[in-house]
Amino acid sequence: MNYKNKLIKSFINLLRPKTLNISEEKRFLILSTTGLGDTLWGTPAIRALRECFPTSYIGVVTSPIGKALLQHNRRIDELIVAKNPLLPSLFPLYRRLKAKKITHVLSFHTSQRPMLPLAALLGATEIIGTIGINKGLDCLFTHPLENTPMHEIQRRLCIVGQVGAHTLDSSMEISLSPEDEKAADAFLEELHIPSYLPLIALHPGAKDTFKQWPASHFIELGNRLVQDLGCRIIVTGTPSEKALVDAIAKNIEGARSATQLPLLAAAALIKRMDLMIANDTGPMHVSFALRVPTIGLFAPTDPKLCGPYYSELAQTIAKKPTCTPCIRKSCKEPFCLLQIGVQEVYDAALKLYYKVQA
Repeated sequence: MNYKNKLIKSFINLLRPKTLNISEEKRFLILSTTGLGDTLWGTPAIRALRECFPTSYIGVVTSPIGKALLQHNRRIDELIVAKNPLLPSLFPLYRRLKAKKITHVLSFHTSQRPMLPLAALLGATEIIGTIGINKGLDCLFTHPLENTPMHEIQRRLCIVGQVGAHTLDSSMEISLSPEDEKAADAFLEELHIPSYLPLIALHPGAKDTFKQWPASHFIELGNRLVQDLGCRIIVTGTPSEKALVDAIAKNIEGARSATQLPLLAAAALIKRMDLMIANDTGPMHVSFALRVPTIGLFAPTDPKLCGPYYSELAQTIAKKPTCTPCIRKSCKEPFCLLQIGVQEVYDAALKLYYKVQA
């Protein structure tokens, strides 16, 4: 145990409430403060909670990108942003959460070390989460769950299942506003793309370089799709990925860049695609959630754990790690993804495109 955790546990033991928030009606607080995909994986579990506890309070502590994604989700009563770094805002956040009289804390995934200790000070009767992913603080759970290999959506459903929540619909969801839809339509109108042309999105970026299929491969793939399908390519990315996106778009005939739209407007744009081909990153999960025909490129992560979940319109091309042990975030080159050739992705793209069009 490192010294940080020793200090945290001593602090918790000293200040943990002696009186718990016992209430006839459960009041839920979900901890989900990581990325785009992680946030989307939690939406089926949130649906399950609301279906089984229609009048209960459901609050979600999330990241800024999580707030942007969930802002129109009608199943959530309140979104609370955990700023990064968390420590400067820890006390105001504690006071705000303490006033909610939370009875059940459900930890989906949080990367900030102080978040779980903060939850332990709220007086909840139950703190539920998966062991092994909490920076050595699993002892703060009242109901720890084994870290059994399963899809991340299923893991979150198992967490809410501990309080009796379940759903028949395990699909991810994104709620888009009319303004989001209009912004996507306006973007396409400015490009003057004939309505009869198929639209295919390529997403070449990813937070980690080891998850980025080479730009040259995206360029070759895009040009072949344009030549054989007569489609128009939209290359998507975040503002920080503009240089990469623009470099790829200018080398594909008729392609356009899309990097400046707000998150949900970008999601609405993806919704209008006939096909999306993307690295294993947040916008790929957005495409899965919107039921857009999608091909996800995976290596070294396992799509069985974090890929599409019971989706007929989503396919993956996955390769095993080339290095033993896999150094993951320390890897600066996409060695694993180099196993995926342009021809393999091209064949999969045509097969999926014609399957949907049939």
